[in-house]
Amino acid sequence: MSSTFRLRFGEYGYPISRLVVDRARALGLSRSDLARRLGYRPIGSAHRALGEALRTGTVPAHMRKHLADALALDKAVIDSVIEATSHQKQDQWRTRLLAEEREYVAHFQPHLRTETARTVPQPIFIAALIGTARFRLVELPAEVWEVSTEDRDRLVKQAIRDHYRAHKRHVVPFGAILSYILVTMPGYLVDFGFPFDIGGNPVGPMQAVKRLGEAVLGVKRGDDRLSGLLRNTEIVDVL
Repeated sequence: MSSTFRLRFGEYGYPISRLVVDRARALGLSRSDLARRLGYRPIGSAHRALGEALRTGTVPAHMRKHLADALALDKAVIDSVIEATSHQKQDQWRTRLLAEEREYVAHFQPHLRTETARTVPQPIFIAALIGTARFRLVELPAEVWEVSTEDRDRLVKQAIRDHYRAHKRHVVPFGAILSYILVTMPGYLVDFGFPFDIGGNPVGPMQAVKRLGEAVLGVKRGDDRLSGLLRNTEIVDVL
């Protein structure tokens, strides 16, 4: 056996990555030696799975089943290190989320939007190509944000009536228009605004408003077909 476990860029960033690398080196295992111990067939699959686990900190179920024996460790140790890795990944996700929230608040602009029968567009790739906001937002005159509440509601009502009539009661690809929301304040992960009916009439006090999902084009793991996906989904590891 070779005594050198060859480390590649980005493969030492998580507790489980460091455990695998350090333990393999302590046992005198090369990368190929360890791959062969992980129970994959063919060996190429083992190398791919090992590399991805080291880079991402995510240990697939098959590898987890064999990892304790492969590293000559108690399974409880493996489970504890995987749990620590999961905590790190969650904290990294939250750190990115906080940065995105600060950016969102800094650039927030009040707006009027439709509430539709579907929150996920069908087909989703249309929204990914054009942008969800292009379908769901309603244009308002600039003076809406400079006048009294009474005058604001009057301008909003006219904009809603014009929009509803022009779009013939539905928004492609989100379906029927159910109501409208005048979003006036950013929150945290949600915003706040005032509901209006399809006739442009205020119908309640300020309420929490779930933000519009942003569709992107991408591929799912194991599927090379280009398709629409929803961004900003929390990382959840199965422990």
